[in-house]
Amino acid sequence: MVEIKYDLTPGEAIVLRALKRNDKLTTSVLAASCNQKIEVCVQSAMMLEQKGLAKLKDVVNERYALTDEGEKYALEGLPERQMLSILPISIDEAKKRFSEKLVVISLGWLKRKNWAVIKKGVLTPTTSAERIERGRDEQVLTLLLDKKPIPEAYKKSIAELVKRSLVRVEEDKTRIVSLTEAGLKLASEDIDVAPEVAMLTQQMITGGDWKKVKLKSYDIHITPPPIYGGKLHPYERIIREMRNIFLEMGFTELKGEIVQSSFWNFDSLFQPQDHPARDMQDTFYLNSTADELPSCYQTVQAMHEHGGTIDSTGWGGSWSKEKAAQDVLRTHTTPITIKYLAESPVPPVKAFCIDRVYRREAIDPTHTPEFEQLEGVVMDEDMSFTNLLGYLSEFYHRMGFKDVRFRPGYFPYTEPSVEPEVYIEELGWVELGGAGMFRKEVTEPLGITSPVLAWGLGVSRVAMLKLKLLDLRELYQSDINWLRTSSVCLRKLY
Repeated sequence: MVEIKYDLTPGEAIVLRALKRNDKLTTSVLAASCNQKIEVCVQSAMMLEQKGLAKLKDVVNERYALTDEGEKYALEGLPERQMLSILPISIDEAKKRFSEKLVVISLGWLKRKNWAVIKKGVLTPTTSAERIERGRDEQVLTLLLDKKPIPEAYKKSIAELVKRSLVRVEEDKTRIVSLTEAGLKLASEDIDVAPEVAMLTQQMITGGDWKKVKLKSYDIHITPPPIYGGKLHPYERIIREMRNIFLEMGFTELKGEIVQSSFWNFDSLFQPQDHPARDMQDTFYLNSTADELPSCYQTVQAMHEHGGTIDSTGWGGSWSKEKAAQDVLRTHTTPITIKYLAESPVPPVKAFCIDRVYRREAIDPTHTPEFEQLEGVVMDEDMSFTNLLGYLSEFYHRMGFKDVRFRPGYFPYTEPSVEPEVYIEELGWVELGGAGMFRKEVTEPLGITSPVLAWGLGVSRVAMLKLKLLDLRELYQSDINWLRTSSVCLRKLY
């Protein structure tokens, strides 16, 4: 019996014996020879490689196949070949014979291959194009269609066809396992491996069988793979945190339709019908209109045109009922809260809405066409501007922002108005939305007689600050590594 210098597991010994008969095998053939699963054989082979007894090598083989467009041209001919067959012809006539796509493609390749020129709007073959044999690119398409091998000399033509998206490259990856010189020497000797067990049983201990087996060794220094528990998306956790804060403060949550009439989205908020925010570049207008406007539309119209019955001049001009009926994707969540107030004009009312809104924005690190907004209203007797600042301060403090301040602002439907800001050490003061008290031009036409505090706050901007993100788009991308490593607890005082 030859003394074994290597500590082999049974799996390693089986692989070593299989390679003894053929010292170079693919993993699939090796697994069949060992009568084991491929992953088991690969693991044993990798352990042999660590001991210097085997080598693993990945071999990548490329093969080519026609795309759908390539198969079409293999049967019908390349666009330039089809066009060449009917030359000379005017460009206008060619567009009647073929699709616009084929004409455009063929013109470029006819010029590149020097098969034709354009003279006075007529596509004319060149003198060298009188007897043009099939090029290698055309031959490659035929060979691939017939499932025949491609000669080495045609590789350049294949590269061109790949660029034209007529041929795609498919890769076959094969792993080869072979023995090293030390492995060949060991395989030629008798390999005696004691049975290996991963766990001792009570019977093995009491019966003494543990002395006859080999215990599987473990490297205690190997870092185990991390285990990630299930959890909510970080952005969803922040939205729920905001929702819970207002629910704890006694507010009622509102929900509403994504599609709103321009009346509720704009007019009811005393926003003039020629306001820039209503332009197509800011608003998604739909090809539909509201079935009918609410009964209060006439008092809203009067407020816009001449100030209604209060001391206001309104916006003047003529108010269009048709424009007010135009449906839009809501540009803010305020139409949800203002409609709720119109339906429930008797105080007290404390309500909020946190939902998605839509605007025609170019996508960049700070803008997206869809984003979330947090809307809130408080209606009660003797409500004052101080109460508004108190509600907002309480909210941001509970969200973990230590320093909160308010800067004067302007909005068409609130007066006085402010913009709340929080202090971030790395960024300074950051503005997070708008707030104010509804103007009488908003409340009077809807039959609301009590003061109304209102705010519209940016949800995504708060999320970016809490999660320390620089790109708004990251909130909507499911990066698995970011989701796994993000903190479960988001509360932090700045």
